[in-house]
Amino acid sequence: MKELSRLKLHVDVMKKELDYTTKQIKLLEKNRKVSEWEKIAHINGKSIDELKHQEKNLSQEITQIQKEIKKSQSKTLIITELSLLPVVVLLILISGLGNSIMDFTNDETTSFKTRHVIEDLRGDTVDTWKSWRLIGTTLNVNVLNAKGLSENRIDVIKNAITSEESVEIDDSLTHKGPKGFSSTYFTGWAGALKHAATKDTLYNIPTDFNVITSNGGEGDVIITLSNLRDGDGYTGYTKSVVDGNEILKSFITIYDVTNLTDEQLGTIVRHEFGHAIGLGHSTAPEDLMAPNIDMTIPYISECNIKAVIDLYNGIQGSTVCEK
Repeated sequence: MKELSRLKLHVDVMKKELDYTTKQIKLLEKNRKVSEWEKIAHINGKSIDELKHQEKNLSQEITQIQKEIKKSQSKTLIITELSLLPVVVLLILISGLGNSIMDFTNDETTSFKTRHVIEDLRGDTVDTWKSWRLIGTTLNVNVLNAKGLSENRIDVIKNAITSEESVEIDDSLTHKGPKGFSSTYFTGWAGALKHAATKDTLYNIPTDFNVITSNGGEGDVIITLSNLRDGDGYTGYTKSVVDGNEILKSFITIYDVTNLTDEQLGTIVRHEFGHAIGLGHSTAPEDLMAPNIDMTIPYISECNIKAVIDLYNGIQGSTVCEK
């Protein structure tokens, strides 16, 4: 139900973006007089052709998400109907068997399917979810609505994904050890995932990323940059399309982009991209994958890397990090 609500919220955001784009197009078309057309040939750095292309892409994405919502609603209805079936059967048994119901329960063994999580008190945990099942190691990443951004801002987004740089941070700053001992953090997912790929895993870990800035829908991971603010106060949102335990496509939305600093933008992209490759949230408040991002150390941790290795070894649940 939460996923269905998030999909509906995402559609609402995209509709607002579409409405805003349509208004910009109408404004340009309204002033097609030569004297005024020269003054406002572009709005926010975009021509009328670019805005129309953006309008078309937004409409297509809204249609696709609405189809997914209908599928989710159908599945929810079926699950609800199935969940009521045992109750109906029980009522029939009670009405038909009367006092013999006690004999029925004594003769049959009832089993309950349960789920449990073991949290090791020696360290924090990072949840793992689904994984990509790649033939090679390359993911294509498409950044939408990037034309209004400066090259520097686009580089911030790309570096959060493709950088292989690492930094050493003293463990005392994260309360994970005494002063003088350090841990390695990565500024981009390419470096972190290549480090993870040094371990043999059941499935290929994505380590190479082809990042483009096309307004089309091509790509394995689609990053949409929005100037709108999320109604619930979220700075980013990731939605992945899966088949069984396999991720087929991921959609990332970054909200209120123009009001984010470079550091904030890079950190949010790192966090959401972590979800896109299959990680959930961390219990460590200072970790990049924590539900509320702490900007103190906005980089990819050794714990995140360990979780990736477990996930691509087919282990789903929670990865315990002792440090």
